Amino acid sequence: MDRAEVLEAYRPIRAGIQRVLRLAATACNRADLTRAVKQVVPWADIDALVKGEVPEMVTDVALFEPNQRGRRAYDRFLEEKAGQLSAPDRALAQAMARAWFSIFRVAGRHEAAGLWLEDLLDADRRLWLMDKGLEASAEDGTVLAMRLFDAGPFHAGFGIVAVPDETTTHFAVAARQRGNPLPFRQSLAATLYGDELRAEQPLESLDPAVLEALEEFAAAALRKSRARPPRKAGRRRGAGSGRKPQP
Repeated sequence: MDRAEVLEAYRPIRAGIQRVLRLAATACNRADLTRAVKQVVPWADIDALVKGEVPEMVTDVALFEPNQRGRRAYDRFLEEKAGQLSAPDRALAQAMARAWFSIFRVAGRHEAAGLWLEDLLDADRRLWLMDKGLEASAEDGTVLAMRLFDAGPFHAGFGIVAVPDETTTHFAVAARQRGNPLPFRQSLAATLYGDELRAEQPLESLDPAVLEALEEFAAAALRKSRARPPRKAGRRRGAGSGRKPQP
């Protein structure tokens, strides 16, 4: 495929993804959204957020991360509402159900269009991503986290990209290399989305209980520092100290 052929295939897929996600979001009930809010933005006012415009990252977790029973809201959408879609969009929705969230490194430009990525949590498996925005902005070697699926000729994402820090990436890759679960309380997506949104929040917007806990921690650390006795200065052994040389 040359660039024109790739773009011709990409445009209807990109538009179809947006149609599917818009309808899928209506399948999220209050329990789905409340769970996602607690995992991604625990400092937020749940009632205000659920009633208002829900951030895309919260909706993504509500749809694609399983609840305590292992069920996903997206699976409920496929069962109950996907029939409202056109046949091509229903097929696309089924493909999107197999999407996975991971950390990727940009390995270079694809010779036709898009990018080559390496899945850092899958032994650096190489795949072709078609995304015009990332193709224009992402530099080689950039590390990104997103949810991708096999769209046929290439892989595609849902348009939500997180940038993990080096420490998070290191722990995630190390755990996967050892065959261990990822060392995070929440899913990888919820963890990284939360980091992104937390970094954008002014301190005064945090939950008062969180701020109170931070203040108590800082005060306790200060009291401990003041209570620690001063260290006695030890004698430094200089060049003229010690035994005198024998004549």
